[in-house]
Amino acid sequence: MLPRIPGVLAAKPQAAQLRNIVANLMGSRGTGFPGAQPISFARDHIHELQRENYFVSEKADGIRCLMFSTTDSNGRGETYLIDRHNEYYRLDFGLPIPGRRGAFHYDTILDGELVLDVYPDQKQVLWFLLFDCMAVDGKSLVERDYMKRLGYLKETILKPYKELMSQDKNYAAVQPFRMDLKPLQLSYHLQKVFEDIPNLKHKSDGIIFTSSVARYYTGTCEKMLKWKPANENTVDFRIRVVGDFSQPEYALELWEGRDEYSEFGMLTLEPELEQSWARSPPENRIIECRYDPSWPGQWRFSRWRDDKQHANHRSTYRKIMESIRDGVDEQELLNSAPLIRSKWKDREREAATGRV
Repeated sequence: MLPRIPGVLAAKPQAAQLRNIVANLMGSRGTGFPGAQPISFARDHIHELQRENYFVSEKADGIRCLMFSTTDSNGRGETYLIDRHNEYYRLDFGLPIPGRRGAFHYDTILDGELVLDVYPDQKQVLWFLLFDCMAVDGKSLVERDYMKRLGYLKETILKPYKELMSQDKNYAAVQPFRMDLKPLQLSYHLQKVFEDIPNLKHKSDGIIFTSSVARYYTGTCEKMLKWKPANENTVDFRIRVVGDFSQPEYALELWEGRDEYSEFGMLTLEPELEQSWARSPPENRIIECRYDPSWPGQWRFSRWRDDKQHANHRSTYRKIMESIRDGVDEQELLNSAPLIRSKWKDREREAATGRV
């Protein structure tokens, strides 16, 4: 179940103004969605984990959003969630500045994911799990390494936020979700991440590796690696309805950039979906399909992805297929952990020797 993005959708003139502010803070050339996008894990990436220090976390199956928090002309805090469509949703709270009672951060950009936890008694709790900090009070952090950005996130953002949440009932009452740092482990502790996944209250469809020494990259990021088990590999396609609308067929399309799409193949539906799709053909909607080599066309409908503006780019599809062909499974990853740890410790010793 994907959560709903809370907040009030910003009007077009205001959203355009906000996009320009965010683009300037991020150093983006354009005003499109500026979030970093991971690439699919391939066999060569095992060597990458040996060469460079990475963090690892579970890959929550939620809605990716950036957060832009600022103040209005009267100093009141206001916050916006930015979805993949690059739409801005206004929330009526600010992020407190440590040591300054009643003051809120301005021109601050964070990265995270909306996740809906569902408990055994069916209670639902919406979380915004943060994992990066790209700007604080008008100061861009994108050129700094991930370790330093995490330091800002923990000390400058989350620590005062949690303190205010515990001290001010009125502030806590207007929060549309709970916020916390997404749990991170050093890359060679990936077994801990795998062990924790079954105990999560939300769906997780893999793990994410993030370089601890890399800057933040807008768009495709070679330093963020997403690994999924074979049965969780998915591609987002756009649907184009072909043929007679009384007996429609559905072509799958991949994004080629800008507003251009190219045909990939035809989708075969499960019989129980055929009637509902025929009643309301999903022209131009984005769908997520899972890989199934035994299915006609190899791709089966999984769910709607109306939270996404575009299907996957053809280059992303190629990388996903490379990941599928490589077939790095969970046990192979776990087997690589001792060497990843050994190489990490070698770098630590070399750095310590260099300081002396």
